[in-house]
Amino acid sequence: MDSIFPYSSFRRGQRELAEAVSSTVRSGGVLIIKAPTGYGKTAAVIYGLLLGGAERVLYAVRTVNEIDPVIRELRLFKARLTFLFSARRSCPLMYKPSQPPLSHEDFWSNCAILRIRRLCKYYMSLGSVNGGDVERFISNYPLPHAVRISIDLAKYFGICPFFTLLSRVSDSQFIITTYPYVFRKDIFSEVFPEFSYRDFIIVVDEAHSLLGAHSMLESRVTIQDIQSSIQEIKKYVSSGDSVAEILEDLVRDLGEYRRFKWKGFRVIDKFRILKVLGDPKILADIERVIRERLILEALVSGNIRVSLALSKVVRWAQTLVDQNYTLFAIREGDDITLVSTPLDPALTVKDPLSEAKAVIMLSGTIPPGDFLGVHLGVKRESTSVDIELLYGPVMPKSNIYTIVASDVTTRYVERGVLTYSKIAEYIVEIARALEGVKLVVYPSYEVMNSIVERVPKDLNIIIEGPGTSLGEVEASIMEEKNLLVNAVAGGKLVEGVEFIDYEGENVLHTVIVVGLPFPQPDDYTKKHLEVLLNRMKEKDARELVYLISTIIRVKQALGRAIRSPEDKAVYILLDYRYLRRDIKELLQLKYNDVVTSIVDFRRKLATLRKHLEEDKTSPTTNT
Repeated sequence: MDSIFPYSSFRRGQRELAEAVSSTVRSGGVLIIKAPTGYGKTAAVIYGLLLGGAERVLYAVRTVNEIDPVIRELRLFKARLTFLFSARRSCPLMYKPSQPPLSHEDFWSNCAILRIRRLCKYYMSLGSVNGGDVERFISNYPLPHAVRISIDLAKYFGICPFFTLLSRVSDSQFIITTYPYVFRKDIFSEVFPEFSYRDFIIVVDEAHSLLGAHSMLESRVTIQDIQSSIQEIKKYVSSGDSVAEILEDLVRDLGEYRRFKWKGFRVIDKFRILKVLGDPKILADIERVIRERLILEALVSGNIRVSLALSKVVRWAQTLVDQNYTLFAIREGDDITLVSTPLDPALTVKDPLSEAKAVIMLSGTIPPGDFLGVHLGVKRESTSVDIELLYGPVMPKSNIYTIVASDVTTRYVERGVLTYSKIAEYIVEIARALEGVKLVVYPSYEVMNSIVERVPKDLNIIIEGPGTSLGEVEASIMEEKNLLVNAVAGGKLVEGVEFIDYEGENVLHTVIVVGLPFPQPDDYTKKHLEVLLNRMKEKDARELVYLISTIIRVKQALGRAIRSPEDKAVYILLDYRYLRRDIKELLQLKYNDVVTSIVDFRRKLATLRKHLEEDKTSPTTNT
C-alpha cells in the first residue's frame, strides 16, 4: 500500500481515479468525475493531486458545512491547508447568531472602515500571535469543523479568524473555499491579490451546481429597502434632498406593480429604472458618507453592527448598468422584490475554469452531454470518468427501497385542496410509522405551506422559511429522535444542513419527494432559456432547463440519506410522473413498489420498517 494513502486498501476504481487526476494535473487539463455519495472520491482526488505534484489547490465547495469533510480527509493525508468562508459569519464583532446576518455590502464596508481606522482589536492583534501556535491549534483541533475552529481562533487568540486563515494561503497546498471565493471575480481579486487563476489547480465539488452559478452575482432589493434608503438620506445628509427625491420618484414609478398580481418572476424594463436613477455613483458617494458617520456613532455606543438599506440599493443599481443583467420583479406578500441577475453561468465560471492550471470537477449528478463546453460555455477540452459505469455500483441496490405513489401529483393543473390533503396523509403515515429523521422535499414554498398546514400539530416538525437558522436545524437533528424536516428543493436545508448526530453518524434514512421541482413557467425561465439558446440547440436547452435541472434537484435531495455504501435508505416519490420513462431513466432508480392509494401504501409500511431495521452490509475500509 502506498504510504501517502491513509487507508488500508483502495475501493474499486479509487486507484485508477487517482491516477486519472494525477495525469490531469500534469497535463493541465480538465477532468469531470461522476461518482455517487459515499464512494470516497474526495480521498481519491486528494491522493491523485498529491501524486501529480499539485503545488497549490483551490478546492471549491457549495456550503460551509461541506468544508468539514475535505478538512477531515486532508488531515489524514497530513496536507498543508487553510480554509475560507463567509467573513461575516466568523467575525467576532459583527456576527450574532441570534440576529439576521449583515448584508455582504454592510459587512465589508464596516470592516474596511474599522481596519483603516485601526479600531478592530482582532485585526490589530494579528501580528502579535505566533504563526506556529496557530498552525498547531488548527492541526490539533479535535473536530474538522470550520465554523468552530474560526470561533475559537478569536476566543483563544484574540485574532480575526478570516484574516488569520487568509494569511496562511501562501504557505498552504490546499485552500478550501466556498464557491464565491472562486467564481466571483471581484471577491477572488480582493482575497487573492497576489495570485491569478493560473496559479491554482481548481477542484469543484458538487459541480452540477455550476449550472446555476450566475445566481452568485444577483442583487435584490425591495420597494421597502428603497423607502428605507430615502429615510436614511433625509436623516443623515443635509444636502441629499435631490437624491432622496430621485428615489421617491422611483418608488412612485414602481408602485404601479403593486396593483397587479402574478406568480414567479416578471421581467422589468431596467432602462426605464436607470432613466429615473441616473448615475449610481451619486448614491454610492452618499452611502459612504452615511456609513462613516454611523460607524463612529456605533463605536461610541459599542454596537458595531451598522446596517444600511442604502448599501443594498447601491449594489443593485450598479448591476443595472451591466448589459448582461436582466431585471425581474417578484411579489413577496405586500412588497415587491426587484432582482437584477445575469442568466448565463458562463459569465461566472468561464474565466476560472478556462485559466486554471488544471480543473477537477466532481459530482454524483453530472448532466448528460457536453457539460463543460455546451452547458457551461467553457471552451476547453475535457475528459470524463463515470465510476459506476466503469466499476459497477458503489452501493448494493438492495440498500435502497423506493416507492412511487401514483395517485398524487403537484402538476399545476391538478393542485388543490384534495391533492394537498392526500399528500399530507401520506406524509403523516410515514412520520408516524418510521423512526428517525425524515426529510420531506417540496417543489416550492407555496406547495410546502399548503401541505404542512394539513399536518397534525402533535408531530415534531421543522418548516423551512426565510429566517430558518441552519445551526438551529442541525441542533434539532442531533437532539430529536423523530423529526420531520420540511424543505424546498434546491433550498438551504436540502443543500446546507448536515443530517448527523454528535458522533458524525448519518441519522437521515427516509426521504420523501413531493412532486417534481420543475422550474416555474415564468419570465425568468423563459429568459434563461433564451440565453442558453445562443450556444445550444433548442431541444437540448429545453431538456436542460426543464428536465435535467429538475432531476438533479431530486437526486440531490435523495442523496442526503446516503453518506456511505453501508447506509440503508427509503425513498418515497409522491407523484405519478415518476413513472414517465424519461424521468425514470434519468433518475436511474429501481422502483420496488408502485402504490395506487393511501390504503395500498399502509400495507407497505411494515416492509419499509423491516428494510431500515435490517443489519447493514459489511463495512468497507474508507469513505
